[in-house]
Amino acid sequence: MKNNFVVTVFVISIVLVSGSLAVAADAPTFSAGTAKVEITPAEETAVNLVGQRLNLRDPLFARVLVLKDEKISLAIVSVDLIVFSSHKVIAEAKAKWGIDHVILSATHTHAGMAPRGLIIKPPAAPDWTRSGKAPADSVDWPALSADPWYAETETKIIAAIGQAMQNRFAARIVAGKGPFTSAYMAHNRRLVRDGRVTAFWENPDRRPTQPIDPTVGVIRIEDLAGKPRAMAVHYACHPVTLMGAGVVSRDFPGAMVDYLEEQLGKDCLAMFLQGAQGDLDPYDLHNLRGENRFNIARQAGISLAKGALHVAAELKSTASAKPPRIQAKESLLTIPHRSGNATTDVGLLTVVINGDLALVAIPGEPFIQHQLDLTAKSPVANTFILGLAYHGRGTPFVVYIPTVQAVKEGGYGATECSFLAADAGQRMVDEAVSQIQALVGEAVVPK
Repeated sequence: MKNNFVVTVFVISIVLVSGSLAVAADAPTFSAGTAKVEITPAEETAVNLVGQRLNLRDPLFARVLVLKDEKISLAIVSVDLIVFSSHKVIAEAKAKWGIDHVILSATHTHAGMAPRGLIIKPPAAPDWTRSGKAPADSVDWPALSADPWYAETETKIIAAIGQAMQNRFAARIVAGKGPFTSAYMAHNRRLVRDGRVTAFWENPDRRPTQPIDPTVGVIRIEDLAGKPRAMAVHYACHPVTLMGAGVVSRDFPGAMVDYLEEQLGKDCLAMFLQGAQGDLDPYDLHNLRGENRFNIARQAGISLAKGALHVAAELKSTASAKPPRIQAKESLLTIPHRSGNATTDVGLLTVVINGDLALVAIPGEPFIQHQLDLTAKSPVANTFILGLAYHGRGTPFVVYIPTVQAVKEGGYGATECSFLAADAGQRMVDEAVSQIQALVGEAVVPK
């Protein structure tokens, strides 16, 4: 495991603390701002991906973190939805608030609200979930704004980004990661035996599976007095414990942020950032019944929060005369489909802060091996993939991003609900490493 580091900037696991760099008090060169807005639908309009009516179990939110140095501003938005993309939010955040880069990151709760444009009418499913057709060809993403709830959500998020921008404070950041094991999550849901794949949706016996990433990432932002103002937690696991329970819920990410805010105080915003969770599930799913299902989801979130707090307790922030620096590069990869008859443009956003923290936003669901590979290859100690994260370029969502080996083996997420070339994930990792190396000033390793 790479060493924890102190960084006066932002990265994937975020522990936001109101803070300020050790620079002149009258001229802060690095600042942060936060905001939170509820986006819960009216109960009479709440539906899931197959159009099933849902009861409201707990509220949904969009949580915003804005970071700004002398030249660049970055907004990270964590949304309690299965997927979220919006050209309108990104364009208006830039036009109204001067935000240079926006990352829209879904927690991927499967008990979240589905906009009308994404509803799958049973028994048929969109071509891209069965035959591998690109979702951009099956869903009119800009038309989602015609859904009144979706349009209202966009408006709320735009306003929240503005609030976070206007409420900025001089800040410093410390980030790191550490080991995390839990009785609740996560296991690899692809059981491979003799080259054949069985879907391993739940694992009540807690059988060891591979690969997984047994680490949790944390970022804490604090003010000059050391007061916590925000904490972001990065972890890779599908929030599916409450899938099919007939409710609107944030699942375990909601329980996690609630617990963190209880522990850190009302002035501290907690945030969940989803990792490369494409083939990872919590241990329990269909084996749960009744109220126990909700209790397990809550305990899973609390377990993750406690793991993050344990890592955060080891992080020591220090004042620095050198102001933090945000660097960002956009990439647009043209990747062929596995069928060979089409291509899709996939946008990546790579962010490096102070050479100590790196974020890579990917608009899909990478398998966990990609996260492990990126961590091993990156020159930055704390490097995190943000899955289901859209920054405005390329297709909004490319579904699952398996490994080459997984495509050979087959199974859900590899040959089903996946359409890009088998090496698409490898290309994304290589591009991210190349961009990180360029941003930190290292020579690019020849491919």
